[in-house]
Amino acid sequence: MQILIVEHFPVVRAGIRQWLSATPDLVIAGETASAREGVSMAASLQLDIVLLDIATPHKNGYEALLAFKETRQTLPVLIINGHPEQFHALQLMNSGASGCFPANGESDELIRAIRAVGSGKHYPEEIAPRRQVELDGEPRALHEKLSPREYEIFHSICRGERLTETADRLSLSLSTVNRYRKQVLVKIGVEDIPGLIRYAVHQGIDGFQY
Repeated sequence: MQILIVEHFPVVRAGIRQWLSATPDLVIAGETASAREGVSMAASLQLDIVLLDIATPHKNGYEALLAFKETRQTLPVLIINGHPEQFHALQLMNSGASGCFPANGESDELIRAIRAVGSGKHYPEEIAPRRQVELDGEPRALHEKLSPREYEIFHSICRGERLTETADRLSLSLSTVNRYRKQVLVKIGVEDIPGLIRYAVHQGIDGFQY
């Protein structure tokens, strides 16, 4: 199984390399700290799976994931996810990820996750069967009503990014970003940004630092 590692911390990347090198059926086809470079590598390498850190520079997790899927729609992407709440993993999987591996996970768990995703399954398996149920059913929290793009804007607001910065990073017009921001406020049911931040803190989802 040919694997591309996209992880911005050199020490973590070295640890993953060591884990995978000890497993004969897993081959490291390439590695990089940059999602942008990783997308370029994915276009030229014969890969079976991408192991993607959600906190890579220049692109956040959603942007990087979408870029890889645009390069090759069927390429499985396993996200290294530092956010504990299950809904964050659900959103990533609804955006095209094949699985989410916890950043504090063990080596044997990572190998199981890679093999599962590489064989066409989802990881963790208990999330995938619930995806459509949760989408069709009544959301458990207000932020679960957000679309992937709205959730991305929600992230940018929570980490204090200015509208102009968000627009430049996402290659969107300022009016489009402002429209998404208004939609987020409406769906969360608050009138202003401080209210949105209070909601995020209350939900325990305010720590989106990329």
